[in-house]
Amino acid sequence: MTVWREGDRVRDERTGKAGTVVRVTGPAPFLYRVLVDAGDEGPPLMLYRYGDQLRRVAGRSPGGPSPVP
Repeated sequence: MTVWREGDRVRDERTGKAGTVVRVTGPAPFLYRVLVDAGDEGPPLMLYRYGDQLRRVAGRSPGGPSPVP
């Protein structure tokens, strides 16, 4: 099981959209608030997901290169 931290870039498995973890609520099972940019579809969305519903986003993160190629 992956534990995400605030600021991590993730992809929501249900919608396929990328976002940023903005809050982690515990104890386990952890609930993650993910801010997703909806693009032209409207304002940003706040999604509430469990860790198994999130995946890593490949690419660059603000802190440097992503550990995932």
